[in-house]
Amino acid sequence: MASSAPVDVLCMACEDSSCDFKPVKMQRRPVGPEDVLIDVRYCGVCHSDLHVAANHRAGGGMPTKYACVPGHELAGVCIAIGEKVTKVKVGDHVGVGCMVDSCLECKECLAGNEQKCRKMVQTYNQEDWSGRAATYPQGGHTLGGYTSKFVFTRSFPLSSPNPIPWSALGLSCAQESPCMSR
Repeated sequence: MASSAPVDVLCMACEDSSCDFKPVKMQRRPVGPEDVLIDVRYCGVCHSDLHVAANHRAGGGMPTKYACVPGHELAGVCIAIGEKVTKVKVGDHVGVGCMVDSCLECKECLAGNEQKCRKMVQTYNQEDWSGRAATYPQGGHTLGGYTSKFVFTRSFPLSSPNPIPWSALGLSCAQESPCMSR
C-alpha cells in the first residue's frame, strides 16, 4: 500500500573520495502507488561501486555526488507495494540491477533494452528526471543498495519464481540473469 511517510533506513555511505564507509541513518521516499519496497538481504560489491565512491570517474565528466551510497547488485524480500504494482507481491524475493528508471517509451525501451535508453537512471549517483526514481528529500541523487531497505518503481524489479540463493543475485550487475526475469 502507498504511504505518505518516508522510509527510515540504515545505509553504508561515504562522504568523500577516501571511501571511509560508515553507517548513516537516512530516509527513502514514501512508497507510492507504482513502487516496490524491499527489505535488503544481500548487496554485492562491484568494482564500479568502489570506482564511483572514490570519484575515479570525475575526469570523464561523471563526478561522484556525496553522500555516496553505492550498490547495484541487491536483493531482498518485498515488504510493501503500491496499489498499481502487479508483477510483485509482498513476500516475493526481488532483486535490483544497475538501473532504476528509463523513459519506457523509446525504441530501445520498447524492445526491452532499457539499459540503452538515453534517459536511463542508474541505481545510484544519478539525478531523477521523471519522478519514478525520486529521492527523499526530493532533489537529491539516487542512493544504492548498501542499505537496509530500498524503494523503486514497479518497472525494474528482477524476480524469481523460486527463491534462489541471495549470493546468486550478483549476476544482476549486467541487469540480466539466467535465474531471474523482469
